[in-house]
Amino acid sequence: MKKAATIAGVLTLTATAYLTQVNSLMAAAPDSEHALDPAIRLAMQSYEGTSSIKDFEATFIKREKVGRKMQPTHTMQIKFREQPLSVYLNFQKPHTGREVIYFHGRNGNQILAHETGIKGLVGTVSLQPNSPQAMDESRYPITTIGIRKMLFQILKQWNEERQVDAGVAVKYFPDAKLGTMQCKVLQTSYPEQKQGLRFHMTRLYIDKATNLPVRVEQYDWPTKRNATPELVEEYTYTNIRTNSGLTDADFDPKNPGYNF
Repeated sequence: MKKAATIAGVLTLTATAYLTQVNSLMAAAPDSEHALDPAIRLAMQSYEGTSSIKDFEATFIKREKVGRKMQPTHTMQIKFREQPLSVYLNFQKPHTGREVIYFHGRNGNQILAHETGIKGLVGTVSLQPNSPQAMDESRYPITTIGIRKMLFQILKQWNEERQVDAGVAVKYFPDAKLGTMQCKVLQTSYPEQKQGLRFHMTRLYIDKATNLPVRVEQYDWPTKRNATPELVEEYTYTNIRTNSGLTDADFDPKNPGYNF
């Protein structure tokens, strides 16, 4: 439990420390290309590799700013299945012992969740995925979770940003590290805020061994009060085990291994 609880802090430190070797992705790009095109191509290679993943298990770590408040780091064990969309979360920190299940096509397409301790006295509750209670500590509903969806959103963002003349700077870190994981990192940033740009800076981490996307960081625009870009979204997947053969039982609140 202690090991899992400290993962997020370790990853943050080492990921930052190893972003040192930078290559420009535009070095060999023809003049007709947009500056984002080489990054999009590399991300697409990773995305195409995720098409064979039917399910996965992993440690999922997220840090998000919801409203004006930065939420504490959430560390969870996740089971995920593409079809039908199914998610099981077991919280390690905070809300230790909280379990959440979403199984599309069952339970009225609602989330089933329970707490522990005094809060657990109410038992299992059903929530709409986009309800205020379900979204209290999240920027996005549970239906958007997953490695493939995470990368799809980055590709969608970069393709939309191609339409904005904003002077994007694209950097490539071919020898970065995320903990002990060897990664390649794509970073995009903009000198000033313009319509059509949601984030000042985006970082995408891709595991060099598996070519899977393992982390996304999104930063807000610097302000006069805070010249340092503020992290607003960070999603990390570690200890990924793909195509482990998850079944309906892994997303059933009656599973004897769960505490619903």
